[in-house]
Formats: sequence, C-alpha cells, structure tokens
Amino acid sequence: MIRLLRQLELLFQTRVDPPPSAARKLKRVSKRIVKSGNDSRRRVAKSDEFLMTVWRNLRTEFFPGQPEIDDYTVCWSTRPQKRVLASCNIRRKKVVVARELFQPSASRWISAVLYHEMCHAVIGEGVHLSQSGKRLWHGRQFRQLEALHPDITAMNTWISTGGWAMAVHSYRAQLARRSKEASR
Repeated sequence: MIRLLRQLELLFQTRVDPPPSAARKLKRVSKRIVKSGNDSRRRVAKSDEFLMTVWRNLRTEFFPGQPEIDDYTVCWSTRPQKRVLASCNIRRKKVVVARELFQPSASRWISAVLYHEMCHAVIGEGVHLSQSGKRLWHGRQFRQLEALHPDITAMNTWISTGGWAMAVHSYRAQLARRSKEASR
C-alpha cells in the first residue's frame, strides 16, 4: 500500500496526469490511512489459538528441526475469500487462512492447507527460478515437500471438484441468514 502511494506521488510530482483508476485508488488508500489513525505502522494480527495449535503440531510432526517456523503468525482472514484458501507471507512471517474453511464441510482440510503454507515457510525465498527468472513457488521442490502430507492429494481433489466453491457458498449463505436474523 505504501509502495503504491509512493508510485502515485511520483506521478503527481512529474506533473503527469495519472489514469483515473490510479487517482481513485490513491483516494481510497489515503482515506484508509487517515481512518486507521496511523501513518506507517501496520496492525499486528494475533495468532488464532486453534490455528496456531494445528500449525505447531504440523511443524513438530513434519519439521522437528525447524522451530523458527513457530514464529509465524497464523490467523483467520478478515475479508471474504473466493479463490484463496490461505496465503503465506514469508517476509512478515504471517499465514492468513480463509474463514470459509471453518465451515463443517471444509474444516477437515485446515491441516492440509496449513501444511501447504508451511511448505512455503520452510522453503522460504530459496525457491527455484524459472528460465524467465520468475520464482517457482509451486515448483518440483515444493511439490515433493508437499507430497509428504497424507491429505494433500485428497484436498486438491476436493478443491477441483467444487468443494471449496461449496464452502464459500455455505459461508456466505450463513452470513446472510445471520444478517437477516439480526435485522429482525
């Protein structure tokens, strides 16, 4: 976000009119910074107890020699997700898991999803580069490491057969019901 602000400021300084979409984005970002009341500090998310317990159990079972992985913050997403089950930010040491996975039909996969993100944490930025110089986040090295978890293949099948889409739909329907009940 701050990088975007700097880029847009450079555009304004060079007296080149930014495209309308960039100007709108600058306004939104500026409002967010003003609303948050802090200019450069980021909110520090706290780890969720349940997710952190699963994370530590996975680390103990699969990567006992790497206790530094326990330093990661593991929390639920604050925004609705549609495509992303979880994400791992290696530099910030933070894993964000989609709330939609807390649905009864999807909670079975939390361990496998966290293991997938843990593989990113273990490999870190040392992932192989493609011939074009792009990082291969899900390259051969990653897939070999990920294959050690017994539920990965079944989870990938669940995702590809529409299980994740159904979990998202169920979660949104549940939110709509709660909202309707609260307005009564």
